[in-house]
Amino acid sequence: MQDNDQSGGKSASGLPILEAALQTAVGAVVIIDDGGIMRTVNPAVAKLFGYAQEELIGQNVSMLMPEPYRSRHDGYIRHHLETGERKIIGIGRQVMGRRKSGQIFPIHLSVSAFESEGRRYFTGIIVDLSDTHTSSNGLGEAQLIQAIFNYLPDAVLVVDGNGKVMLCNPAVARVFGYAPEELIGQSKSILYHDPEEYARMQALEANIAEQPVLEPRTVRYRRKSGEPFHAETIVSVLKDQSGRFTGLISLNRDISKQVVQDEALRKSQRMEAIGQLTGGIAHDFNNLLTIITGNHELLEMELQTDEQRELLARANNAALMGARLTNRLLTFARRRRLDPVVLNLNEQVLGMAELLRRTLGESIALGTLLAPGLWSVRTDPSEVENAVLNLAINSRDAMPAGGKLVIETRNVVLDERDVANEVGVEPGEYVRLSVSDTGLGMSPEVLSRVFEPFFTTKEPGKGTGLGLSVIYGFVKQSGGHVTVYSEPGRGTTVNLYLPRVRAVGEWAATAKQAAAAEAATGETILLVEDNPDVRKVTARRLEHLGYRVLEAESGMRAIEMLKGGAEVDLLFSDVVMPGGVSGFDLARWVKANMPSVHVLLTSGFADDIARAGETPAPELEILRKPYSGTELAAALRAALEAS
Repeated sequence: MQDNDQSGGKSASGLPILEAALQTAVGAVVIIDDGGIMRTVNPAVAKLFGYAQEELIGQNVSMLMPEPYRSRHDGYIRHHLETGERKIIGIGRQVMGRRKSGQIFPIHLSVSAFESEGRRYFTGIIVDLSDTHTSSNGLGEAQLIQAIFNYLPDAVLVVDGNGKVMLCNPAVARVFGYAPEELIGQSKSILYHDPEEYARMQALEANIAEQPVLEPRTVRYRRKSGEPFHAETIVSVLKDQSGRFTGLISLNRDISKQVVQDEALRKSQRMEAIGQLTGGIAHDFNNLLTIITGNHELLEMELQTDEQRELLARANNAALMGARLTNRLLTFARRRRLDPVVLNLNEQVLGMAELLRRTLGESIALGTLLAPGLWSVRTDPSEVENAVLNLAINSRDAMPAGGKLVIETRNVVLDERDVANEVGVEPGEYVRLSVSDTGLGMSPEVLSRVFEPFFTTKEPGKGTGLGLSVIYGFVKQSGGHVTVYSEPGRGTTVNLYLPRVRAVGEWAATAKQAAAAEAATGETILLVEDNPDVRKVTARRLEHLGYRVLEAESGMRAIEMLKGGAEVDLLFSDVVMPGGVSGFDLARWVKANMPSVHVLLTSGFADDIARAGETPAPELEILRKPYSGTELAAALRAALEAS
C-alpha cells in the first residue's frame, strides 16, 4: 500500500472495489504508518469522532485518544517496531477515544499490521461502545472506570507474568517520576530501591495464587531521579475470562513523608520513655543519697579522730558526686526545677568568653557571630552556661589536632512547614544558639543516638554520655528544641532553639516583615544539592515561594546545565558536595563566566566553619542550615537584589 495523497481519504491501492468497501463500511477503519500518522480514514471514522476526513489525514492518530492512551499508543507502536513483539497485533481491547468536542467515550480497538514497499503500516478497526456501556443514570461504566484510573492519586501498575509493565496510570509520573510511555514494556525491577528489595517482592508475589490479594506492604522504591522512597503497595492477581493467570495489578501509595513523621514520632516517644525511666531511677537514687548523706552528718558527730573524719569525708564527697549526677539525669527527664529569667543570649555568650578560651586551650580558635537586635528568651541562665560549656568541651575533644569553634546567635521564625517533622515543636519565633566546630564529625548512626543518656563514643573514663542528653532535657523543658548537623571529617553544629519572649504589640510588625520577605517575582533558581531528600524538600519550598526551580545533583552537573543554555537568575548551592566541585568553586565559576547570575550558598555550619580551607570570598552570603521559610525567603530576595 502506498502513502495517501491526502485527497479526502482515497486509498492509493488502485483497487476500486476495496476502496469502495472501505469508504462504505459501517465500521470505522483507519490506516496509519509506522510513525502513527493517519494515511487513510473512512467516513465512519470521521462521523464517529466528529471530524471531517481532511482534518484527520496527515495527523497523528493519538489525537483521537485521551491520556494515558495517547502516550501508551506511541509506546506500543515503538515497542513493536523495536522488538517485533505482536502483543498489540490481532488483539482487540477496550480503550477510550476522544471526540473533536472533547468528549471521552469507550471504544473497542483491533489492530493488524502489514507491509507495503518496505514500510510497516497498521490497520485499526474501531467500534463505538458508548451505547453498551451506559448505565441508567447516563454515566458510562467504562468512562467511570477510566476516570477513576486516570485520576486516582496513587500509582497503578499492571504487569504481565514476566514482570513487564503493560499498563499504568498518569499518577506514576508523580510517584515514580516516569511518564507512562517510559514504563510500558519495561521490567518493573527498575522501580525498586535495589535488587534485594525486588527479589523480596518477587518471592511474596510467587505465592499470590494462594492468596489473590497481598496484604498492604511497605516497599522501598527509587524514583527516576535516583531518590529512594517508601510506598505502601497492594498487589492483586489478574485473570482472563477463562480463569488463566495473566499478570498482576498493584496500587502504590507514596508514604515517604509519613515515614519521616513516624520516625520523628518514634524518636520522640523513645526519648520520652527513656526520660521517664531515667527520672524514676534518679528520684529513687536521690532518696538513697539523702539517707546516706544524712547518716554521714549524724555519724560525723560521733567520730573521735581526724583519720575517721577523713574517711567519712571521702564517702560524703562520693555521695555528693552522685547527687550531682542524679540532678543531671533529672534535667534530662525534665523533672528538675529550673529558675528561668528573661535574658539576652548575647550577654550570656560574651560573659563566658574568657572561661571558654581557657577551656579550649591555645590550639583551638574561638569565634563569635552574635546577631544585633537579638530577641530575649526566658530560661535558666545556669543551664545555658552549662550547655555552652558542655558543647565546647565536646568540640574540643573532637579536635585533638586543633581547629576552630564558632558560637552564633540568630533570630529565626519557624512556620508550619519548618516544624512538620518535629514532634511537639510549635511554629513561632525563636532565638537560635549554635555551636559549630571543625572536628571529626559524626556518622548518621551516631547522630541518631546523640541525645540518649550514657551514649558516648569517647573512650572509657573520658565521658559519661550525659552532656547532650542534659542539654536536650533543659531545652525541651524551656519550650524549645535541639537539632544537630554533622558531616564526617567536616565538623558538627548543635543548634538550640529557645522561644522568644517579647512585649505585647510586636506581633503585627513581625508578621508584616515575614510576608514582605516572601514576595517573589517568578525568577528561576538553579538548586544544587547532592542529597536527594534535601533537594526535593528545598525545591518544594522554593516553588511555594513563587520561584521556578531547576535542579542539579552536583557542581559539575550545574556547570553543564549553565553551559547548555539554562537561563537562571540565581544559583542556590550547598557548600560541601562530592565530585571535587564545592559550592565555592561553583560560585567562582559563575562569577567568571556568567556574572549576571546571582549566588547564594547554604551550609549547616557557621560562615567561618563553612569557609574553612577555602579561598576567602567575603562577598558570598551563606544561609545557615536548618533555615526557616522566612529566612530562606529573605536570603533569596537579598541575593537577587544585590548589585
